[in-house]
Amino acid sequence: MQYHSLRYLKLVLLFIGVTNFAMGQKIEKSVLDKTLSNYYANGNEPGIAVMISQHGQVRYHYAVGMEDLKTRQKITEKTHFRMASVSKQVTAQAICSLFAQGKLKPTDQLELFFDDLPLALRDITVAQLLQHRSGIMDYEALIPSDRTAQVSDSDVLDYIRQTDKVYFPAGSQFRYSNTGYCLLALIVEQVAKESFAAFVKKHLFLPNGIHDGIVYTMDSAIPDRAFGYHPKADTFVFADQSVTSATQGDGGVYLSALEYHQWANFLLHKRFSETFVQDFLAKESLPVKDGVTYNLGWFSYPLAGNRLFFHSGESTGFHNMVYLDQQKDLVITLFSNRDDLLIADAFDALLEVLKLPKPMDPSAHSKSVFRWLNAVYAN
Repeated sequence: MQYHSLRYLKLVLLFIGVTNFAMGQKIEKSVLDKTLSNYYANGNEPGIAVMISQHGQVRYHYAVGMEDLKTRQKITEKTHFRMASVSKQVTAQAICSLFAQGKLKPTDQLELFFDDLPLALRDITVAQLLQHRSGIMDYEALIPSDRTAQVSDSDVLDYIRQTDKVYFPAGSQFRYSNTGYCLLALIVEQVAKESFAAFVKKHLFLPNGIHDGIVYTMDSAIPDRAFGYHPKADTFVFADQSVTSATQGDGGVYLSALEYHQWANFLLHKRFSETFVQDFLAKESLPVKDGVTYNLGWFSYPLAGNRLFFHSGESTGFHNMVYLDQQKDLVITLFSNRDDLLIADAFDALLEVLKLPKPMDPSAHSKSVFRWLNAVYAN
């Protein structure tokens, strides 16, 4: 079964006008356009794609700027952005697919999948990787300073094999870890006996009508690809790749705004309703701070019987933000191919206009959601 096909979402785009969110108010497209144009208005520089959907229907879309400054190709709802850490939810769902098939358990330990691990790492479980409570070293800190070749997930495994250090005993606390999600992608490959990219395509994307979204590989041909840029003085410089841009499990997914909303609706209407996933989110999520917990590639915040899911993505040339309100069946996304911090204020402004809460305790509401996440990533 396909969930809210791309064709259906495209058709709904034709009828965008006054937006009724069934949340007690009507929002005019012009109000949202004006809000976003305060931050992104120049169509001749890298820009952003913003989309809002509810009940599987696209209610609003805003796109401005260039996906490629060389070709002058404009950003649209079909433009493919690197998801960066938003990719982690895809990795987590690949693992959940193996749970559902009975091929993997949350309690399985790393030593089942990888030989020659240091003693301190052998008993770390799959669940602890999913929840960022493994204590495993950040692979970024282990990369030699003179390395210029891009790091792969297999390289990450090689790096951690060289150290017996951990930040804390596994399971005892939270520390955001790109390393853990690279290892999860490798576990998928070990268990499924196929590449991580192929597994995601076959078991997660194609069944949900996502035909062009991919997990990045060196030879990937990405249609309508946005390239990343970094602001410098009064211009932007090409900044699409870094030494850590080729790892897959922690940040290697490319999706368009339309495709991501198909993905999010698969989560909201199918995956999050599965008993196992509900139990795992309810019982196994580890507190982060300010009332926020983490599990399965998501930060989440409980609110009056509801659950808000959110995550950002930060990498060379790209900044992204996603927000799901489970009770309202609402998805908000901002994908940008520029790594400035305009997205932080733009996202908060959208929440204010839509009268939606920030996904953390009121005591933390003075902070930008994007900057709050940035501080968590920095550990």
